[in-house]
Amino acid sequence: LFIMSDSPPEKDIQWSEEGMESSYKFIQKLWSLHQIIIKKIKLNEKSNNDESLNKFTNLLIKKITQSLESFRYNVIIANFYEMYNFLNKELENPISKDCLIENYNSLLNLLNPFVPHLSSECLSQISKYKAVQENWPLVKKEFLINEKVNLVVQINGKKREILVVKKDTNKQNIINMVNENKKLNNFIKGKKIIKEVFIPNKIINLIIK
Repeated sequence: LFIMSDSPPEKDIQWSEEGMESSYKFIQKLWSLHQIIIKKIKLNEKSNNDESLNKFTNLLIKKITQSLESFRYNVIIANFYEMYNFLNKELENPISKDCLIENYNSLLNLLNPFVPHLSSECLSQISKYKAVQENWPLVKKEFLINEKVNLVVQINGKKREILVVKKDTNKQNIINMVNENKKLNNFIKGKKIIKEVFIPNKIINLIIK
């Protein structure tokens, strides 16, 4: 875990005992989280609001699959830290038993190439409550339809706002949102937009005069 979290594969590893200790502590955190999840499963809660966990899991599957294909192992480990923080908060809310097991099953399979002993033990324990699959999870695209992205708005090259928009929103709709945004309107009111530099899902830079 430490080796993969340290640096991209094309760079030399910067060995450190601190890095090893950090990886060890993270595995302990994952194990503690697992105990919380087992307790949550036993509660057999009822919930009609499992969407956030479904969306997060499928987006994570997509991110990690893409990073594996490009050998970005250190990015994947960062994604697992993100996963841990998300689950810590999400477990405070009611989650239906089947949804929790299904998503946790997928997350453990994502972990498996990186911490196989931990992952296998956790899968073995949750299999007592429902049959689990031990294979690489596939993205369920229906949970990514309304995926949101943070889009940076620049005016003459200076960042002025970050808009939360649906993924793949087109340029004209972004410009309409800019025109309706009171904060941005202060910068463009009475000015003429002479150029628009648009990178989908990332940034729009409006050159005004």
